[in-house]
Amino acid sequence: MTHVLIVDDEPLLLEELQDSLELEDFEVSTAGSVPEALEEFKTSSFDAVVTDLKMPKVGGLELIRHLNEVNYQGTVVVVSGHGAESSREDAMALGAAACFSKPLDIEDLISVLNQNF
Repeated sequence: MTHVLIVDDEPLLLEELQDSLELEDFEVSTAGSVPEALEEFKTSSFDAVVTDLKMPKVGGLELIRHLNEVNYQGTVVVVSGHGAESSREDAMALGAAACFSKPLDIEDLISVLNQNF
């Protein structure tokens, strides 16, 4: 079973994504911030990470940079509610498999995750 970590500071979105992915037979963990996500990595391994770009204090780009530093081999998908095209381009340059705008079409996310597993 594919284990996905969702990182977003919006609790309702976390819950919605978790419920939707679990219905598709993904194992899902959630984190409300990048520091919380890094704690999750200390005790679990993840096949994929779905992260928001803009979060308080530490954002998704910093998370992707950290994952690159530790040679993370999983899939990274970026979700952004902000129109900052340069940040999306940065995320793709850092190795993100896909970048979606909010509101997210869950079918698009599921498609990318299924392509990689």
